[in-house]
Amino acid sequence: MLNKKTVLLLALSLTLAACSSTPTLYHTLAAGSAGAEVASATSQRIKSLGVGPINLPTLLDREGMVIRKDTTTVEVSDDHLWGGQLEDEFLSALSQQLQLRLPATRVQTIPWETSQTPQYQVVVKLDQFDGMPGDKAALRGLWQLQAGDDGKILTTEPVALERKVTEPGVDAVVKAQSTLVADLANQIVRGLAAAP
Repeated sequence: MLNKKTVLLLALSLTLAACSSTPTLYHTLAAGSAGAEVASATSQRIKSLGVGPINLPTLLDREGMVIRKDTTTVEVSDDHLWGGQLEDEFLSALSQQLQLRLPATRVQTIPWETSQTPQYQVVVKLDQFDGMPGDKAALRGLWQLQAGDDGKILTTEPVALERKVTEPGVDAVVKAQSTLVADLANQIVRGLAAAP
């Protein structure tokens, strides 16, 4: 049987352990309008645009955020997690960014009904989407524009985007990553302007 002193020490130890643990923070990609390059002529010409799928490498396909420590080392955080699956976060943010730039175009995300097959489809394959607090965030991979009706690849463009992370902390990395998604949307819209 435990005496009062032992019970109090145990309770105090549990309280201190609970207080010292770092709370888990959940992050989402912002879909603000900063830097949006509205392409009215392209939007008038392209009636509908499908977005997705977003293909992730195994390293990024997890709840914990990938935080870069240096050029060859990354850490998968236990304290900083994506609010949802990164694939879904990225798909939602990119489609919102594209809708801002193409106001007259119906932008929809995968999957869609056969009767709603878009005129064009954008597929994104990510190789890197991480950042280093106080340094930079990077988005690397490629995007493809496909014909909506038969899936024929019309163009493939590499993506190599970087943004400075001016402040310490993971929040600043997420803000830079959100801006990178906006930069990708600008690149895709420029590519759509040359679409047949």
